[in-house]
Amino acid sequence: SSLVSVLFLYVIHIVFEQPLIPQFCVVYFKDCPQQPNIPSYLLGLALIPLLMIPFMTLPCESQAAQPQELPKEFLYTSHLIFLSHASTGDVWVFSVYQPNYDPTAADGLYCDKTLYTFALLNAVWETIVLWFNLAKLCKGLLCWVMMSPATANTDFYGHV
Repeated sequence: SSLVSVLFLYVIHIVFEQPLIPQFCVVYFKDCPQQPNIPSYLLGLALIPLLMIPFMTLPCESQAAQPQELPKEFLYTSHLIFLSHASTGDVWVFSVYQPNYDPTAADGLYCDKTLYTFALLNAVWETIVLWFNLAKLCKGLLCWVMMSPATANTDFYGHV
C-alpha cells in the first residue's frame, strides 16, 4: 500500500541520504554562487537532528532516580525551528530551479549539478513528508471529531 511505500522511502532516506548530507556541504560549500544558502540548508538538515539527540536521550536515562521529561514547549520550539529551516531551504532551492551548471559562465553565477540535485531531492522529500504528516493530522482530527460522543441531554438547536 501507499503507507508501506512511504515508510520504505523514509528508511532509504535515513539510511542512505542522511549520512551523505554533511559530506556534500563540506565538499561543495562554495560551489553555488547562484544561491549560496543551499549548502547551509543541507548542513542544517543534517545538524539540527544531530544536535537534538542529547536533548531527547538524556532525560530518559535509566540510571536517573527520577527520569525527567522534556518540557512540551521545548519540543514544540525545536519542531518549529526545524520546520522553518526546511521551509526556508525549500524556498532557496526552488527559487533557482534549473540553475546554470556551467562554472565558466560569464556572470559567474552557477550551481554545482551534484549539489543542486541533492538539495532538490532533499527539498522534495521534506515537502512530501510535511504534506504526509499534515494529512495524517487532518485524518486524526477528523476521526477525533467523528468518534467524540455527542451530549445526550441537549438538542441541536437548544443553544441557538
